[in-house]
Amino acid sequence: VPEVRVAASAGGGAHLEQEADGTDWYFDAGWLRYELRAAPRDLRIISIDGDSMEPVLCSGDKVMIDLSRTAPSPPGIFVLHDGIGLIAKQIELVPNSEPARLLIRSESPRYENYERTLDEVNIVGRVIWFARRL
Repeated sequence: VPEVRVAASAGGGAHLEQEADGTDWYFDAGWLRYELRAAPRDLRIISIDGDSMEPVLCSGDKVMIDLSRTAPSPPGIFVLHDGIGLIAKQIELVPNSEPARLLIRSESPRYENYERTLDEVNIVGRVIWFARRL
């Protein structure tokens, strides 16, 4: 799985498919397929930068993103471009919203929740795994 040299919440306009410049991570193919239910070709690893998702994700954590999972249902942690930058956030569809809206949440209470229409964001993929230095 290629590590991509961009950091979620660190800058705008990055495209994970085009920025591969890191090292490759090696995982058992069966574990990826059966435990994570993911195809290796759809996976990228990036770093988290910032504290808005603490304590779930911390600055310096590595996250694995499944680029094939871009539907915001069920809710979860996704990497997306919100018009300002590439971020990792909890997102969920706002029920009965027209046009469809997303609630974008940080885990840290120091950051405000906000909403965007589905058309205003580019969901890059769902975070399916992470690693943290102890």
